[in-house]
Amino acid sequence: MNSQAHSADSTCLTSSTTTSVAARQGRWSIGSRSGESSSQQAPAVRSSRRTRRVGVLAGAAFMAIMATGCFPTGPVETWVRDLNGDGAISATEVDAQKQVIVQEYVAAVEAQQRAIQKHPFLVCVRRHESDRGGYPHINGYGAQNPSSSASGAYQFLSSSWRTLSARAGHPGYATAAQAPWQVQDAVALYTLNSGGRSAWNGTGC
Repeated sequence: MNSQAHSADSTCLTSSTTTSVAARQGRWSIGSRSGESSSQQAPAVRSSRRTRRVGVLAGAAFMAIMATGCFPTGPVETWVRDLNGDGAISATEVDAQKQVIVQEYVAAVEAQQRAIQKHPFLVCVRRHESDRGGYPHINGYGAQNPSSSASGAYQFLSSSWRTLSARAGHPGYATAAQAPWQVQDAVALYTLNSGGRSAWNGTGC
C-alpha cells in the first residue's frame, strides 16, 4: 500500500474517532448529590456479547466512513493491494481494502473507549460509587442505588443523567444503568470536563 495514502487514511480515522467521543466544553450546574450513599454493587450485567457489538460497531463505522468520505478517493492503485498479482485491481480487492479500513476504524474507536475507561479520575469514582473490587473497577455499570434514582458506574441521578447525557451527545437512555459502559464513561468524562467534578466531591477523587 502506498505509504502516503495509508497516512491519509490514518489521519481521517483518527480525526473521526476523536470527534465522535471527545468531550465538549462548557460550564453549567448539574445539581447536588450530597448526602446520598454509594449504591450497592449490582450483579454484573455485562455478559459477553462482544461479537455482536463489534459487528454492530463495524456496520456503523462503515456507514460513518461512507458518509464522511474517509475512504481514499485517489487512484485505487495507490491504496489497494493487488492481492492476486494479476496486475489489475478488481472490485473484490477494493472491497477487501475497505474492510481493512473499517477494521482499523473500529480498533481505533475501541482503543479510545478503553483509554477513557482507564482515566484515573473515572477509575477512582467507579471504585467509590459502584465497584470496590479490583482495578479498573468495571463491574458496577448496572448498579442501582437502593434509596434513590442514582444508578450506573458513576451513580448519576436519573434527572441529571438525562440532561447530561443529552448534552454530551448520548440521549435516549432513561437512566445511567440502562446505557452501555462506553456511554456512561463518555458522559462522566463530559461532566468532568464541563466543570461537574463537584458532583463526586464525596468520593475524595
